[in-house]
This record gives sequence, structure tokens and C-alpha cells, in this order.
Amino acid sequence: MPVKQICETFGVSRQVLNRAMEKADRASVEALEPQKPGKKPKAPQAVEIQQLAAKKTGLEKELEHWKQKYEVARTFLELERKLERGQRLPGEQGPQEKKTPGKDRRTRKKTGSTPTGPSGHRGEPGMEPNDDG
Repeated sequence: MPVKQICETFGVSRQVLNRAMEKADRASVEALEPQKPGKKPKAPQAVEIQQLAAKKTGLEKELEHWKQKYEVARTFLELERKLERGQRLPGEQGPQEKKTPGKDRRTRKKTGSTPTGPSGHRGEPGMEPNDDG
């Protein structure tokens, strides 16, 4: 194809076409030169993205840690305020709630049944032993 026709097709001048053809020639020669084996190094942007992602993960972990510390400190502060007001703390028993030894067991109704069931059988509930076995 004549150069003039190529220039008309792409709408460029002869100088622009000549520069483009020279760049293409240099690039093709470089592509054919021997190169180091192995993967190409990562682009600087990709390395930076990877570093920022790792930093973000670390900061998220640190944030979660500080949130937990904040909740613990807040709970201690609430407990301290309750003590100052004279309120009972969770898990404390009031004077009427103190248990006496031996009274903490619930009494069972005596219905004639035993812990193993009404028939003394240790199988599934509602299963009665038969005469076969």
C-alpha cells in the first residue's frame, strides 16, 4: 500500500506515520531480544496497592482491639457508678436472696415415677419393656 494512501486512511501526516513506523520497528526489535527468565516484576502501583491493603487489614485489627478495650472500660465505669450509687452489681445477691445450704435443691412431686421413667426402663421416653426382652 502506498504511504500516501495509508496517511489518508488514518488521517495523519507523513511525519506522524514515519515516527509511528520507527517506534513500531524499535519495539519489535526489543521484543525479540533475549530477556531474563521468570515473571516480570510487579508494577509499582500493584506493589503499592498490596502494601496499602495489608496496612488496612492491620488497622482494622487494631480498631477492633481498641473497640474491645473501650467496651471493657465502659463496663468498668458503669460498675463503678453503680457502686457509688449503692446499687447491687450483677451477680451479687441481696439480703433476701441469700441461699441457705441444702435449700437450693428443688423438691420433686411424688408421682410414683422414678428418674428412669414410670416403669424403671432406661430406654427412650414412652418405651415400655415388653415380655420379650
